[in-house]
Amino acid sequence: MIHQIHNARISTKIIATLIMTAFLFFAIITMATFTIVRDVTMNAQREKAALLVDTIEASIALSLFLGTKNFGEKLSAITRLNEVVSVKIIDKQGKTILNYHKYKADVSKETIQITKNLSEPGSLQPIGSITLTYSGEAFIKAMNRFYTLYGWIALSIAILLLFMLTWINRLLVPIKLIAKKVRGYKPGEKVIFDIPYTQREFRQIIHAFETMQERVLHYSNEIETINQNLEKKITEKTHLATQHLYFDNLTTLPNRLKLQEDLSVNGINTVAILNIDDFKEINDFFGIDAGDWLLKQIAYWLGEMKLSPYRLGGDEFAFRLKPGNTSTQFRHDIEMLLSLLSEKLFLISDETIHIHATVGIAIDSDKPLIHADVALNKARNNKLPYSVYDQSEGIEQQYQANIAMSAQIRQALVEHRIVCQYQPIVSCINGQIEKYETLVRIQNEDGSLIGPYDFLPIAQKTKLYHHITQEVVYQACNLFATRHEQFSINLSSTDILDVRTIATIENILRQTGTANRIIFEILESEGIENFDEVALFITKMKALGAKIAIDDFGTGYSNFENILKLNVDILKIDGSLIKSIDQNPRHRIVVEAIVDFAHRIGIDTVAEYVASEEILKNVSDLGITYAQGFYTGKPQFLNQ
Repeated sequence: MIHQIHNARISTKIIATLIMTAFLFFAIITMATFTIVRDVTMNAQREKAALLVDTIEASIALSLFLGTKNFGEKLSAITRLNEVVSVKIIDKQGKTILNYHKYKADVSKETIQITKNLSEPGSLQPIGSITLTYSGEAFIKAMNRFYTLYGWIALSIAILLLFMLTWINRLLVPIKLIAKKVRGYKPGEKVIFDIPYTQREFRQIIHAFETMQERVLHYSNEIETINQNLEKKITEKTHLATQHLYFDNLTTLPNRLKLQEDLSVNGINTVAILNIDDFKEINDFFGIDAGDWLLKQIAYWLGEMKLSPYRLGGDEFAFRLKPGNTSTQFRHDIEMLLSLLSEKLFLISDETIHIHATVGIAIDSDKPLIHADVALNKARNNKLPYSVYDQSEGIEQQYQANIAMSAQIRQALVEHRIVCQYQPIVSCINGQIEKYETLVRIQNEDGSLIGPYDFLPIAQKTKLYHHITQEVVYQACNLFATRHEQFSINLSSTDILDVRTIATIENILRQTGTANRIIFEILESEGIENFDEVALFITKMKALGAKIAIDDFGTGYSNFENILKLNVDILKIDGSLIKSIDQNPRHRIVVEAIVDFAHRIGIDTVAEYVASEEILKNVSDLGITYAQGFYTGKPQFLNQ
């Protein structure tokens, strides 16, 4: 209600104020006048009645004193008056001497009673009282005249208010006209106030609004200019954001996100992914800036081939089948592209180089990028120029199996189901177990075991390998802290290159006191490929008291000079040479050379894959120090 009053029109507020003021003023005046008139009229009637009593008081008192009870003649002077309603005389004993009452139908209920005491003549001894009841009819008539008068006054005031309201509404007409003009106002428009009123107040309102129009028009023009500049900048920023979002910053080619959006138009697509071969070596040799410059050249050349290339990132580009072309034509274009690319010369730092690429193709695929990537990996693994995805080959299923195994490895680490078995390494001189090789397994929830060849290659690709290595070192060192045998643990080059893993190994060796009985086995090939890092690791471990063994020695690129430089303690002869030593003379010759070399520099040898008594006899005859295989002892849990 208060909110409605607050928001009411000014004319309504003025009219309401006038009505309330007039009503309050009229009510106050009426109440005051009514009280004055009533009191004056009533007092006049009361004085008149008292005067009548005074005129007969003395004669009535004398008659009462003398015992005369004939008061009619004395009272006739007042009882014949219409205003006198009744007269009552009482003696001093309270006995009613006279009770005169005039019965008339029109006697008003408004009456005045005057009572006076009667006294003995010549003394003040009371002898009775007289009560006169006087009619208030005259008072009522006077008041009725008063009501009539104020009724006319109220009507006059109402008429005057109506006239004033009409006049006020007329005075406010210009405001309504101004409001009507202003109601449809829009910035930039010009409102003309052709109102036939010249009151100063209205002219001030009109002048103020005209001034406001000029300012609004000025600000509107400024805002319009600002908006135009903002729209221009927004357009530029949007275009720039689109460029960043959908186009590669280096080559300006559309990127992977743009390719995905283009592919989403059709459910089935044909796509090819091109990967530059050995691009890392180019970056390492010429530098990253030169590599970026080469990518720009390749992108420009691919664009000239009219294949509408995309850059997926790094050294990968992609193409998709254009509308109207066939998959056969697309495949032919890719073959032609690879042929021309192998002949193309690119310039890097004033040097001309040839580059080669590998391509994976997915034809009519519902997962074109995934399937093209699968085909690309297949081509690289098989050293083919390109490969077409074939669902029947089950490559994608293998990837899914790899993903599942990765999840299984992660879960096994969390649930502490990475366990170690230990294979005995026996002395060829006395047949006693002097060492154990630590072999890692995953123990399933049902107790079955998963061998390392099933999960370690995947662990290396998913950055879980270091966690497995650290767990194996922890378990083996804590087990052999309470035993007397030596024990060996396999380390890969990724372990040796990982600072955190090496720091963890050092801490565990110090805590368990097993540094003088541990043997770290390193693959021969990894020792050669990362010679400086491996040499530093060997120096650090030997300083703690550990020994170093080269695993699978005799295969690949055996380099006796590197063995001497690395200062190793043990050579583990590859099992592929040992398992056929009793049947293949050539293998025997190689093993004899390795054993002779080891004896000359004073290091031990271990024969792997000793699967029979005959093989054990041969390795013992050759002077090999230790034997390891299923014949001498299978992997087992030592703590069970």
